[in-house]
Order: sequence, then C-alpha cells, then structure tokens
Amino acid sequence: MNREDKVRMADAHIDYRKIHAEIVKLVLETFDLWDEDRVGFRWKRYLPNHTKRVHAACLELGRQAGANLIELSFAATLHDITKPYDGEIFTDKDGSRILDENGFWKNEVLMPARGNIVTELYDRNNLYGSMHHTSGAFIARKLLEEYGLEQGFIDNVCTIITAHVKPLQISPEEYDRIYGKVESQIIHDTDTMDANLGYIAFFRNIHIHAPRHTQNGGFDMAKYISSIEPWINRKQSFADVLFTQQAREMGNKRQQRKRQLYQQLIDEQNNSVLNMKYGMLGAIDYIAGQNTQPDFSKELAFLQQRWIPERKKSLDNGSNATERKLAEQSLEHVIDFCTIIAEEAEGKK
Repeated sequence: MNREDKVRMADAHIDYRKIHAEIVKLVLETFDLWDEDRVGFRWKRYLPNHTKRVHAACLELGRQAGANLIELSFAATLHDITKPYDGEIFTDKDGSRILDENGFWKNEVLMPARGNIVTELYDRNNLYGSMHHTSGAFIARKLLEEYGLEQGFIDNVCTIITAHVKPLQISPEEYDRIYGKVESQIIHDTDTMDANLGYIAFFRNIHIHAPRHTQNGGFDMAKYISSIEPWINRKQSFADVLFTQQAREMGNKRQQRKRQLYQQLIDEQNNSVLNMKYGMLGAIDYIAGQNTQPDFSKELAFLQQRWIPERKKSLDNGSNATERKLAEQSLEHVIDFCTIIAEEAEGKK
C-alpha cells in the first residue's frame, strides 16, 4: 500500500463535516470578541456575512473548476480569522495612506475586548502587525493541527488562505507556489469579487459612504448617486485581474449589472417622490438608514419580507392607473435587485 492509499484510508475516518462545523463556530465567536461598531471599511456584522458569502462562492466556483471542495471550505471559513486585528489605516501628515513594503495599507492593531484560543495564539506568537492573510494562515495551521489532520491537507488549506491577498511584490517562484493551484485562485477571486463587484459590493459601498453623505439626519441621495459612476469605473480593474475564467465572466457580469443599476437610479430621479416610496431610491434610503449597525442578511430579509410586501399592499389599496403602473415597474426593480443580490451571496451570479 503506497502513501496516497494510506492517506485516503485515513481521510475516510475523518469527520470533516463535524470539524468544519466546530471551526465555523470558533470563527464566529472570534469575530464577536471585538465590540467596535465600525472600523475603516467594515462594521460589526461585515466579517460574518462576508465569510459566509466567500464560502458559498468558493464552493460554487470550485465545483465548476473541479477543485478540492473540502480544502476550499476550510480555507474560506478561516481566511479572515485575524482580520479583526486590523484597526484604522495609518495616514501621513498629508492624509495619504501609508503602505508597507508590499504596497498594502498599514493598519493600527485593534485589540479584542475578550479572548479565546485564537487571540491566545495570536498573542503567544507575536503576530501583531502582520498582514491578516499570513497571520490567518498561521492560526489556521495551529487550529487544524489540534484535530490531527493530515499534514498535506493542512499545508494546502494554509496556502489557500495565504492566497486570498495578492502581494504586489512577489517572486515568480513564490507566485507559482501560492497561486498555481486552482483552489488558491478561486479564494482570491471570490474574496475580491465580494468586496468590489456586483450588487453585494454596491450594498457595501452604500454603508461605506452613508456616514459621509448623511446631513441633518438624512441621506443625501443626489450626492451619493453622483459618486457611483466613478466608483464603478475604478472597480473594473478588479474584474480584469481575476485568475479564473469563471470568475472573470462573473465579475464582468456584476460590473454590467452595477452600470444598469446606476442608470436606473438616474432615471428614477425624474420621479423621485414615487421612487422614494416604491423604487430603488427608497430601497437605498432604507439600507443607508441602517448605518449604525449594518447587517446584510437582516437588511435583505427585511426588504424581501417586509418592505416589498408592504408596498404591494399599498398598491392594492389605491392609486390611479397610471401611477400604479409606474409604481409596479419601480417595485419590480427592487424585487429583481433582491433576487440577484441573494444569488450573488450564494456565488451563483
């Protein structure tokens, strides 16, 4: 019996599903050790929702590419486990962001309010100031070794985690080691898309900008809409550098949807009163209003289960024929938006 056969037999006795469920629980517990409502471009519920979406997208693209789904599943769940340590971005006297030797933003270290095995390992191994893709891979290795998993499996999972952030300065040999496997390419692509491309990224963009566009207790819709087109154009570069063909196709479709949504918002401004009640203007106003504690899952559920049904009921109770038709069309845009963003969250769009 050769080594591969022995490993295969050993793997047959490992309950990966049970171990993964325990890892999921630990990751969510770790995210909850920090109490800050908002830090930089994220908020309290951002990392749990983001991790869930990246996990789903990794498995979806992984199936299409014939990737190792067990390795991908563990890596996607663990990829941001040390991200909460990233505090505010350092800036120089001119307000410009300070970069490290690899061209990444340098962050303050944000300490947790409470501790667990992850924070103990982080402290014991003095990982302060390290990029979260390298410290995350280190922590993942320590955690997975406790389960007695095969070393090759652990090595692969940790390599995949390291790959979700691409250093700007890297040797060809290191590049091939980290990004040569399809699993590494998939986690890089799904992580990049979630933050930058599609309706998911649009949702994130609203919550990034809501504080600075809020004036006198209200959301400055016109000012926000004027910022969307330049933002979409800047994000095209992210779609262009995705590794896998599946992701590039998906990323460009997400960019196209954002452009279509932007045009819808421009058109809706011509009848802003109606569309603040029934259209995407109203949906965005609702999302921006949840600015104190944003939560993708809860906000999407509210739009689908409360916001849309209440407006359908309102349409049934009156309005003249012309206004009703316009309102129905506007409401359909919101329904389509919710359907598509839910599919994006599952990695299917």
